[in-house]
Amino acid sequence: MSNNSWNSPAQNWRTEDKLTSYPVVPIADESFWLQKVDITASDFPHIEPLLEEGLTDWLQQNRVLPQVGKARWFLLNHERRMIVAAADLEEPLRAVVQHTAAQALLNHAPFSERIKYESKHTLADSVVTVAPLYTRNHQECFALLGCISPPSHPLTTGEMQMLSMFYTSLFYKRFEYTYVADMLYSATVVEREAQRRSVLFQVIQRMYDKFDIQELISELFDIVDHMYPQVRFELLVAQDSENSNPRVRLLQLQNPQEDMCVRAFTTGEVAIEVHAQAEGTSDQMETAIPLMGKQGVYGVFHLLSEVPLEEEDLELMVVIAEAAGRTFENAKLYEQSKMMNEDLRLINDISRRLNQNLQLKQIFKFAAEELLRIFKADYVLVLYLNPDTDCFEVMDGNVQSLEGGVVDKNEGLSGVIYRNREPIILSDYCNEHNTESIFMRESGACSLIASPMMGGGEVNGAIYLGHKDRHYFSYDNFKLLQVITTHIGLAVSNAALHAELSRMASKDALTGLYQRRYLDESIKNYQNATYSGSLLMVDIDKFKAVNDTFGHQTGDEVLKQVSRVVQQQIRDGDIAARWGGEELAVYFPQVDKGRAQFIAERIRIAVSEETDPHVTVSCGIADWNWKDKEVSVESLFYRADRALYQAKNSGRDQVCVDSSLRA
Repeated sequence: MSNNSWNSPAQNWRTEDKLTSYPVVPIADESFWLQKVDITASDFPHIEPLLEEGLTDWLQQNRVLPQVGKARWFLLNHERRMIVAAADLEEPLRAVVQHTAAQALLNHAPFSERIKYESKHTLADSVVTVAPLYTRNHQECFALLGCISPPSHPLTTGEMQMLSMFYTSLFYKRFEYTYVADMLYSATVVEREAQRRSVLFQVIQRMYDKFDIQELISELFDIVDHMYPQVRFELLVAQDSENSNPRVRLLQLQNPQEDMCVRAFTTGEVAIEVHAQAEGTSDQMETAIPLMGKQGVYGVFHLLSEVPLEEEDLELMVVIAEAAGRTFENAKLYEQSKMMNEDLRLINDISRRLNQNLQLKQIFKFAAEELLRIFKADYVLVLYLNPDTDCFEVMDGNVQSLEGGVVDKNEGLSGVIYRNREPIILSDYCNEHNTESIFMRESGACSLIASPMMGGGEVNGAIYLGHKDRHYFSYDNFKLLQVITTHIGLAVSNAALHAELSRMASKDALTGLYQRRYLDESIKNYQNATYSGSLLMVDIDKFKAVNDTFGHQTGDEVLKQVSRVVQQQIRDGDIAARWGGEELAVYFPQVDKGRAQFIAERIRIAVSEETDPHVTVSCGIADWNWKDKEVSVESLFYRADRALYQAKNSGRDQVCVDSSLRA
């Protein structure tokens, strides 16, 4: 039985006064305390292995008895489920066993029952006897011992009671042995833990005495070689480190053969794999432990062992790795302190200049130019996650084939950056890569550092820097880019927020539609950038009567209802504005007047059906295209207003289209 099958002795094995069904002679000598320890109902589901072992012992010692040797024995648990079944137990006997067991439990004593049944085309005659087994203290039934005897060697209930009591004593011997074994194991674990703590204290103290990285690595190998001579050990570092020890190697982040080490490095979690070896040899255990500091992961301990490491040994190695990681970090911090002032000055200067500009295009252009200069990279690419299309759009860069392109946020390295929200460094993409990158393919770069731009806790873009040479970017470059892109991301968020505030400022407070000035500017921009469009003018019929009858507050509510209907009937790219008073206007980019008339009819019908108090609207439509001699906002509004006037004069609640000839 496994050690963890048992609960705490203090919880499950109690020594209360015993009941009287099976009297136990009290023991005055307290040195026999073990014989007072007992199982309880909560232990019953876990004792089946002990019950089977007890039956094996019992059969070995009693098989010489004719009544025992001639019988077929079985064992039921406290729920009368068969634990150990007699060989070839026929179905009729199974039913009798259950009935006999129930009677034995009811009588609190052994019970015997005789049966004749057909077995293999012959008439068989057997005696089924079952005896309940009770706990020491509370006399709870924890199992039932039974047998199937031939009539020539039957067992009396008295004999069965003596045999069951003997089985119970053998079971409790097994139980006491397990209990003592658990206690000894716990004591051993405590002693080993104390030794481990002592060793750990000495190891950490020795490492913390080292401030030079090379000395630290040598000390680390000495410690591990001394503690675990059977383990093959190497150190994979995240950066090039001049070290004569052949067991110090550069961690290849895109090397397929070291996926486990790369996974440990990127996730900061221990990775373990067991590799099956040739027949007759033990399996090989491979372990990767990240070398972690408070600020990052600096490398990976890579261990190969023919003998599986125990959990305590792995825990010790993890603690050693953490101590080594912090020591590495201290040494790195000392080295980096010389560069810190320059980096801080650079970051502050970039942040200040970024926040001086609230135009997204100018921010991206400045970022691309500065990053090329700072990192002396060959290529740069700036991506922006457009909230409308939910795709990365190329905003700036010097890879000509990617200008104006769109990148799926879930594909390639962009997808990795978007999902993980973490920067990426690739040292040799040309020869080793697992994920395709459009930027690397189109630029021909071999080295890459890339980082997401973050704003409000969400990814709003990404920046890529590439170089033709392999292993060009250092880990310090990698970290510096991460810091700079954080400031760029904030600047982008501020610019986007400023644009949104400007857009909100251009909206009418009552209806939520755009103001007339915004509509004029938008139409002018569309006329410069597109080839056609239509303008719809909407006027609420007899609106003055609504105000005079229901009051201006109700009139405002009607105006909001009509505005809401208009917004529901148009596309996201269409622009609805309050033209003035009760007049509304909608511009449809690249939509002809036929389609605009169809939408206007939907608006007219919806207004008539959904407003309360009931109102109707009159609509006028005009369009333009690139063939028109005169293309201006004023001429478009003039013709749409003229069509609206025609709808009003023709009886209201209708749509009219401008039919004037245009040069």
